[in-house]
Amino acid sequence: MTKFLKWVGVVLGGLLMGFLFTNGTTHAASQESHFVKEDQQITDNTYYITAKQAQQLKKQNPNTVVLAVAYGKVPGFAKGHIPGAVQMSTNEVESQANHWNILDASRLRKNFLKKGVTANTPIIVYSPDISAASRVAFAAYWLGVKDVKIIDGGQQAWKKAGLPLQKKSVKAQKQTDFGSNTVAHPEALIKTPAELVQAEKKNPDLKLVSTRSWKEYIGDISGYSYIKETGEPKGAIYGRVSKSSSDVAYFTNTDGTIKNPQAELAYWKKKGITPDQEVVFYCGTGWRACVPFFIAKEEGFKNVQIYDGGWYDWNMSHKKDPKKYQVQKGAPGSKNFKIEKTVSAER
Repeated sequence: MTKFLKWVGVVLGGLLMGFLFTNGTTHAASQESHFVKEDQQITDNTYYITAKQAQQLKKQNPNTVVLAVAYGKVPGFAKGHIPGAVQMSTNEVESQANHWNILDASRLRKNFLKKGVTANTPIIVYSPDISAASRVAFAAYWLGVKDVKIIDGGQQAWKKAGLPLQKKSVKAQKQTDFGSNTVAHPEALIKTPAELVQAEKKNPDLKLVSTRSWKEYIGDISGYSYIKETGEPKGAIYGRVSKSSSDVAYFTNTDGTIKNPQAELAYWKKKGITPDQEVVFYCGTGWRACVPFFIAKEEGFKNVQIYDGGWYDWNMSHKKDPKKYQVQKGAPGSKNFKIEKTVSAER
């Protein structure tokens, strides 16, 4: 229910931004910068594309599958969507029973095959929420879909570009053979707290980057109604990505497109988060971490990963074994900063 409510908030916010955008933007909005350019060269390492580029890629390869993504049903899908799009819920790549982590490869293959997606099928993903689109895109990338793209700005950008919408739904052309039984990018995913501890032992210089809001990072709030306890895994670096538990606001413009990330990349550099380092992004349950993952890859980061368990899994592990899974609270370097090696009653 909490994920649904957050999704509703994101959609309503997107509709408001769309209204503002189509009815006259502010001077500040006119100064917004963009990461994704119409004249960018699209390569295998390009993940975010413009609406016009998406349309062109569809024309070039009619086998391209367009996925309209949401938590559950896509709001307003029947009133208009990108032509040929089929709906895919984030619940088809993650589940509450799995602690909101990515499903196992076998289940993912079955779910993507139902949408007509194989390892060799180009996919274009869009959503009112860039984090939701990026989450599904990440699952596809990890599994082995070779050509994964995400529309910057989603359907609102498609409409702004003057491209047509379609009301009629199309049935997915189900496939039976994914083309591979081996996960293509196992190096991109750290699934559990135990795997993260092992990765940190193997590389003490690993940069564990929290994409959560500042209040979540310092332990003022958990950000989730279903997570009572607050804090972060020991050693986490604040990544300055989101302002709440349902956005990646430091990386997006008011219309939902990705802004030029140079200011945030400069901030990362000050924190030691650089392309030559092993960098692991995480959030509460996975969505927010996927956006900086793809941005970092496009910006030349060679060893970038997602710690999928996030705060949700780490917190549960801490309660079972607090010495192994230690928790930090407060701003590092401040007098309030502390490391919890036992389960505190205050948590």
